[in-house]
Amino acid sequence: MENKKLARIITITLNPALDQTLNFTQFHVGQVNRVDKERLDPAGKGINVAKVLNRLGQNVAVTGFLGRENANIFEQYFQTHGISNHFIVVDGATRINTKIVDETTGQVSEINFPGIHFSASNLQELENVIKQLALESEYFVLSGSLPGQAPLDIYRKFIEILKSNNCKVFLDTSGGALIEGIKAKPYAIKPNLDELKQLLGHSLEQELDVLTAIDTLISGGIPKVVISLGGKGALVADRTQRLLVRPPDVQVGSTVGAGDALVAGLVYGEVQGMSLEEQARWATAVAVASIQPETQAGRLNDVEDLLPNIIVSSLGKGVFLLA
Repeated sequence: MENKKLARIITITLNPALDQTLNFTQFHVGQVNRVDKERLDPAGKGINVAKVLNRLGQNVAVTGFLGRENANIFEQYFQTHGISNHFIVVDGATRINTKIVDETTGQVSEINFPGIHFSASNLQELENVIKQLALESEYFVLSGSLPGQAPLDIYRKFIEILKSNNCKVFLDTSGGALIEGIKAKPYAIKPNLDELKQLLGHSLEQELDVLTAIDTLISGGIPKVVISLGGKGALVADRTQRLLVRPPDVQVGSTVGAGDALVAGLVYGEVQGMSLEEQARWATAVAVASIQPETQAGRLNDVEDLLPNIIVSSLGKGVFLLA
């Protein structure tokens, strides 16, 4: 008898971080600056996705690697928010990344440290955890950069394991990890335009180039492709549709984590059985809710309030602007 999977979402973060966000009324390079506000958040792209899904009321679990020296900060967060924790704890400390927010200009400068170190036995332990979770859960998000010593094909291997267990895998990474990862044909990918250029190995001068790239990826076996256009929205496509999604104009607090929120919204829509157009609308609303001032992850009612203001159109009926 086939094991019935739970409608649970698993996010995998190999390169987590503690995000130290420092807010300045105005930041002056080369001068003494005084911090107005400070916060320290468990982060890393997969963890960010899990946080948003948790706020949307989804049953979500997390795994990957955490450094023993500061794992308690993550573990306390997961326990407080009811996120099921399957992280592998390894020697050392999880990196701390610093984000400098200039509130006058809205610019965010990021200082990111190298990732965590893990052993071959740590990696085998994580693989065993993933195999077990794949028996119980259908939806997986592999998200973020790789630690320095991680093999470039690590996502590819995980996707192959998950697909053999009939799981749907959403992949959000860049560079060599993305190039290798798509060889396993994940269910969905979400590069931005720069990452798409890296993936293809050439520039995208015309809008037709982007659409051709989407067609190539889908015909190559990736069922769903989402291209983030930043503040201009996103292109969302599957085998039958090409959609352009435009967000409303809103006051922006910080765009940090907006891409992760977009992924969370896509997964949420998939779990809810939404059509592609509904998924596109929801994903964009979730992303917009995450960038407004004083928010980290929009609540369900915040997202629902934004839905009527999201514009979705078929690319067969018009064009989009790269510039």
